[in-house]
Amino acid sequence: MKSSGIRWTVAIVTLLALAGGSAMARRVYLDAALLRAPPDAIPGRRDLIRYAQGVAEPVYRSHCASCHGADLRGDPVRGAPNLADSDWLYGGGSISQIQQTITYGIRSGNPKGRSLASMPAFAHPGSEGREKVNPLTPGEIDDLVEFLFSVENRPADSAAAARGALLYSDKGVCYDCHSRDAQGDQAIGAPNLGDSVWLYGDGSRRAVFNSIAQGRAGACPAWGQRFGPALLRAVAVFIYAKSHPLPAT
Repeated sequence: MKSSGIRWTVAIVTLLALAGGSAMARRVYLDAALLRAPPDAIPGRRDLIRYAQGVAEPVYRSHCASCHGADLRGDPVRGAPNLADSDWLYGGGSISQIQQTITYGIRSGNPKGRSLASMPAFAHPGSEGREKVNPLTPGEIDDLVEFLFSVENRPADSAAAARGALLYSDKGVCYDCHSRDAQGDQAIGAPNLGDSVWLYGDGSRRAVFNSIAQGRAGACPAWGQRFGPALLRAVAVFIYAKSHPLPAT
């Protein structure tokens, strides 16, 4: 009886080892497939999408949800972007673009990080080491707010909006980042000011005023040194899948 029990124990341990080895081999295979595939062709691979989601979801919960939320919808108080919509600061939200941001971060201190579009504090020019700009009075900032409301086709004071348009194109130099038509610049991460999506606050007059007056310069860590290449790709795919309709199988 004793020897029989030992044989069963050995058999069970062997089966578990084989099963574990098979699972490991499958993960190695799928990691390699995830990295071999052109990143922007992955949406057509349901097997890789499912695998990436399974691998990345616990990582997202542990490292990203504290800023972007468990539902990926961001936090307007902290300026953490909504990752589940179609509005992107950098690029068009492709897997390769998302992966670049995850890898190198935003204002992370990494030399390859995204850091070109920091919003100056126009009520406090040159404060906290930020770029020196022409200071704006509270009244001028109010005029800029009215101009931005008019760009969004929201009710605005027309005279104030006209003054704000001149400030936008001249003294405020807002066009330099946000473009002449206020549609932003995804190459440097300057938000579109003509839509209804606001990174900070609720888009109210007070919230927009505060952004212009105080400045904004949110940060995202560079995860490239903490996550391996396959995990970086998996997290990018996970975010992509949450923000894009995937092709039907």
